Amino acid sequence: MLPLLMMRHRRIPRAKWRDCVTPNGKHWIEQNSLCGMAMAQGVQRKVVNIGLGIKQLAVEPRSVTVAAYVESLSHKLTTSEIASITSEPVDEKILRRLCIVLALKQAYIRAIGQPIGFDWSRLDFDIPGEKAQGDGHPLQGWEGQVQVLVEEDYQCACAFFRGTRESSFIWHKTTRDLDNWVQFINIDQMVKVIPKLTA
Repeated sequence: MLPLLMMRHRRIPRAKWRDCVTPNGKHWIEQNSLCGMAMAQGVQRKVVNIGLGIKQLAVEPRSVTVAAYVESLSHKLTTSEIASITSEPVDEKILRRLCIVLALKQAYIRAIGQPIGFDWSRLDFDIPGEKAQGDGHPLQGWEGQVQVLVEEDYQCACAFFRGTRESSFIWHKTTRDLDNWVQFINIDQMVKVIPKLTA
């Protein structure tokens, strides 16, 4: 009964999780979620600044409107970002634009090693203009790679410092485009590798 109460309190629909029991009778909840990790190979100066941002394409809590959700996150956005996001009349496109901006910001913040309390509104991502600014200054040399993942439930972005004069955005539209920078590994594959790592 406790798992049911906890998930109801968190407003997670019953269809999104499963109540499981271990052989010893301990209950645990299986819920669809995504975990990501950013990694790159190469010379240290060229790969140290990489970050990953993942944002689920859904409003939280599930009962709120997209407009209310955007308003609740407006403290993380600039005025121009809000205008760009809300210029679309369709809720699905507004939510997608919001998640792209938030995933890019999250990726950049992680790439530069800032703490959780970083003021996201200091960053301004002009997606249509393919420009990014921090504290009013261009974020030179940054590349943002963007892709929708896992049957279009998650928006993923990777911020990578390339050291160029301009910032750029790369949009991966197909899984084939994505294969050169993202690999999917499920938990079973990870567990099989553990004995090899400890040998």
